[in-house]
Amino acid sequence: MKRFIQHVSAALTLAVLMFVAGSTIAKAQDLDVPATLQAAIFKKVFAYVKIGTPKVTIVYSAAGTKSKDDLTTQFKNVGLEVDAVDEGSAGKASGNVVYLVPGVSAGAAKKVGKKFIITCSKDFITDGVAMMAIVNAGGKPSLLANTTAIGGAGIEVDPQLFRIASQVK
Repeated sequence: MKRFIQHVSAALTLAVLMFVAGSTIAKAQDLDVPATLQAAIFKKVFAYVKIGTPKVTIVYSAAGTKSKDDLTTQFKNVGLEVDAVDEGSAGKASGNVVYLVPGVSAGAAKKVGKKFIITCSKDFITDGVAMMAIVNAGGKPSLLANTTAIGGAGIEVDPQLFRIASQVK
């Protein structure tokens, strides 16, 4: 009986550890703001950014495949051209807009060059990796613009954009 309890205890411990690990991985790939909302908001943002007709390339990691699929569908649903590359191929991003899915390394952004980089990761925007982000702020979407990153990439934006986006430097 004691041996049986030890086996059950070990199995439960393993199950809990697998659940926690799985939850951590799932959390890394989740979008804090739904893809439908992000696509609609970013489409409006592109009217303020002087980059020509926006073509979005989504850069994702293995953990972010579902998010990539959701974003691809929603960007297409709002009438934007979109493709995707894994983070190892970030240098091959063909779009003039690059969306970094949470879970992608910050180094992937350096490979895409001076393109308009967007995300839903607060870390990417505050670290200057991305130029614009839609983040969850107390259950509501909030648009953030890193003016230093935008200026550093030489991207011109209509000042009206800063009426709807909070500036991060």
